[in-house]
Amino acid sequence: MKGTMKLVAAGMVMAATPAPAQIAAQSGPQTVQAEEPSTALSTALSTGGSLTAITGVDYSSGDYGTGSDTHIWVVPMSLRYRTGPLRFTATLPWLRINGSSAIVGGGSGGVIIDPNAPRTTRSGLGDLTLGVGYQIPEEQLGFGLDFSARVKLPTASRSKALGTGKTDVTVAAEISKSFGIVTPFANVGYRMPGDPSGFDLHNAWTASGGASVMLGKSALIVSYDYRESTSDLARDSRELFGAFSTPVAEKLIFTLYGTGGLSKGAADYGLGSMVSVKF
Repeated sequence: MKGTMKLVAAGMVMAATPAPAQIAAQSGPQTVQAEEPSTALSTALSTGGSLTAITGVDYSSGDYGTGSDTHIWVVPMSLRYRTGPLRFTATLPWLRINGSSAIVGGGSGGVIIDPNAPRTTRSGLGDLTLGVGYQIPEEQLGFGLDFSARVKLPTASRSKALGTGKTDVTVAAEISKSFGIVTPFANVGYRMPGDPSGFDLHNAWTASGGASVMLGKSALIVSYDYRESTSDLARDSRELFGAFSTPVAEKLIFTLYGTGGLSKGAADYGLGSMVSVKF
């Protein structure tokens, strides 16, 4: 599931977003990892600027059309620094994967599992993701715009099948428009994976669309997420996402979310929660 991460309306404390730390799966062999929280999620979980720490837990399960379930736990550890329209993020996840040994950590896209690969359980730190973004507030153009780029560095163990050992680059653009308490949003991204030996990967598109609804200081978020596979052997991922974010203290925000797979390239379902603290 993933993976994958939308826009934030200017001035909103909470905003529309894809699943925080969604588990991404891409390539053949299959790859899974919690990515850096999306542009919108980073802003939604922020309490107004400066330095914000984000962590949580994410669980997903699915057979991806093979008849054998794969279970994935992710604990993301993220830091976000915002100054004016610029933001900088760094995310390092801990992964636990119980399923086909064809699963390799890292990235977003479709899913494929080698039916002949033995079932294993492995865990450890995933790949480090560094991100930068630039946000144009809605009052300047009449709608919000956000541009971002992420680089996934190969810090995960390839011998334990937690990473591909290659660097990935993702760029994205987001747009949103507020109508009272409702803010529709849309996101388009383009991912350029590295080229690990042993399997062929290609560049892939991602897209999301949905809306957030402000409920006082809290936010309800829904979206449809699409991720094109980076392998000809894999299937594209389509899923629904829903979340509820609310402040529980002056500098503390809690988010609860879930996903439901709509294609064989996505997990059957996922559940997770995130907590952010401003320093």
